[in-house]
Amino acid sequence: MVEDILTKHNLCVLNNTSPTYIHPATGSSLAIDLSICSPDIFLDIQWRTLEDLCSSDHYPISISYGSTETSSAIPSWKLHKSDWPSFSQEAREQLGCSNPGISLK
Repeated sequence: MVEDILTKHNLCVLNNTSPTYIHPATGSSLAIDLSICSPDIFLDIQWRTLEDLCSSDHYPISISYGSTETSSAIPSWKLHKSDWPSFSQEAREQLGCSNPGISLK
């Protein structure tokens, strides 16, 4: 039934094979919780379970969006090497502006 809903609405399951629940009486681990998202963001999401149960029978789930890598590089641009007339012409053509008097600077 869950699989049909996911397919019908084009959704993605984030879970990997990690268990999300530990049975208090038997100690067996199961993956009974589902984390679901749109396919548009599926590749940008990191999903994992945390080790500390925090006095619960469910493992906490960590979901983060976007890259976890940080860059120390400072962005810079070589504006003095820009060809603004060619850029303006290309922009006019791409945007469908036929009036050459329009400045796109």
